[in-house]
Amino acid sequence: MPKTLISVYYSCYDTPLPAETFNGLVAALPEGMRAGIQRFRRWEDAHAGLLGKRLLQYALPGHSLADIAYTVHRRPFIKGAPDFNISHAGNIVVCAVAGKGDVGIDIEKPTSLSVEDFHQQFTPEEWDAIRNDPASPEIFYRYWTRKEAVLKAAGTGLNEALHLLNVMNDAVSYHQHTWQLSAVPIMPGYVCHVASGEAEIAINTHAVSMQELVSMYR
Repeated sequence: MPKTLISVYYSCYDTPLPAETFNGLVAALPEGMRAGIQRFRRWEDAHAGLLGKRLLQYALPGHSLADIAYTVHRRPFIKGAPDFNISHAGNIVVCAVAGKGDVGIDIEKPTSLSVEDFHQQFTPEEWDAIRNDPASPEIFYRYWTRKEAVLKAAGTGLNEALHLLNVMNDAVSYHQHTWQLSAVPIMPGYVCHVASGEAEIAINTHAVSMQELVSMYR
């Protein structure tokens, strides 16, 4: 059986765009998207919101951002287009597009944190692994991104009871469906996982420069 291809596009943004360029790109978005981006206070978050949309346009040529609709759990989709999912962390934004079925992606940049504050979000088995691994907090982010990827693929929202979702194995049962998990090597210093509703998957990664995202359709 051929593997289902998942294409992961990513872009880095280390410095802010010139204000005129940024404002022009935001103005070109559908009205509802403009308001969401303009609410961000940190330039990094605003750029992630904008570049995520531009990355989606890059990944799905022939489809319009104006056609994005939302499920009852606010999961975005475009009718007739492949399933997609967007995430960002640090100065990287990623967009996964599935050749078939549903897909979820989550990326995080590990930082020092009190993992004890998140004890209730993990199964006992996961928590033992986190507490006994010398690579903590990296191991914490491994399980966290796996959980979020599954929840985003399933489209149930991120407020589900995370402690009931065990992601120790690559095949995860959730909401009467089996989800396949796979790590995505994007860049050193980041942890990224994809969840797919298909049993056999292959992942391709594509680096897209910020300049490409800025210049397209202009």
